[in-house]
Amino acid sequence: MAYKKRRSTPARIALKILCTFLGLILVVMAAATFCVQYLLGQVNFIDPEQIKMLTQSELDELLSNDDSQTPGGSEADAGDVSFDGEVGQIGGKGSGIVNILLIGQDRREGEKRARSDSMILCTFNKNTRQLIMTSFLRDLYVEIPGYQNNRINSAYAAGGMALLDDTLKENFGLHIDGNVEVDFNQFSQIVDLLGGVEIELRQDEADLINDETGSALSAGTQKLNGDQALCYARIRKLDADGDFSRTSRQRKVMSALLDAYSSASLPTALSLMNKVLPMITTDMSTLQLLGYAVELFPMLSEAQFVSQRVPADGMYSNTSIDGMSVLVADMEATREMLASTLLGAG
Repeated sequence: MAYKKRRSTPARIALKILCTFLGLILVVMAAATFCVQYLLGQVNFIDPEQIKMLTQSELDELLSNDDSQTPGGSEADAGDVSFDGEVGQIGGKGSGIVNILLIGQDRREGEKRARSDSMILCTFNKNTRQLIMTSFLRDLYVEIPGYQNNRINSAYAAGGMALLDDTLKENFGLHIDGNVEVDFNQFSQIVDLLGGVEIELRQDEADLINDETGSALSAGTQKLNGDQALCYARIRKLDADGDFSRTSRQRKVMSALLDAYSSASLPTALSLMNKVLPMITTDMSTLQLLGYAVELFPMLSEAQFVSQRVPADGMYSNTSIDGMSVLVADMEATREMLASTLLGAG
């Protein structure tokens, strides 16, 4: 008995196309998931709660070994930085604000603990489409929860990311959503992986970089390689204000890095991530990193970049406390400035 071959109706053809299309989507999603899991698997994840907190005497001993950083002040110094008013929170769930703290540490050979040499708060304001980079100068004198008052970078030495976050919250009302740490020894490699960064140099800056790296740079916009960019970011002796100009240079390098990364093609970006992610340490989970990447990466190409520092001009005084040269901020004015700039009211 002969059977006739069934003809494909338009409905059956449409169903086959739909099934094929859905199958391709599933394959792409599976491949993308595997790729993301592989990339995020390169990151160094830490639990900040597992970091051993130093005692006050251990912290004093650590800081006493650094000629530029003597042990902290006494409880009597609290009036220099405390503020009796209410500290409102900047950021947190439902605020439209994401605060990611970038920590640059420069651990010396033989050291088990390092101070945070560079602290840049990257605030993504989803309401105003702004990325605000705020440098906190390492000589800023603050209250450190559970310890005597001291420079802000000693908080990281005493208790890692968790204590530094608590210090920023206690003094400035900042809710920190996550931390990303990079060792300065790895910073130059990241710049090289991005093909260098374009920075406008003064002639004295170019001369200093040339002396340090054997380069032949001149004044004007120059593409710096990793070693040159690291040298530029560390400059602090060319200007009378020292660390103020140094942190300004750091923010310029960060802006240039973000520009270079946001303009990279997808294959190039994935390749860079594969090489860069093993160089960073974070307290954020894989799920958090993925969520922020999906949410914030599209902002980079269109976000307005804003740069500032704490303490700002006219909002601090240079003083000496227990033989330690520090910057004492006008805390009320500083909190008002941060609320205005980070929330988009200013």
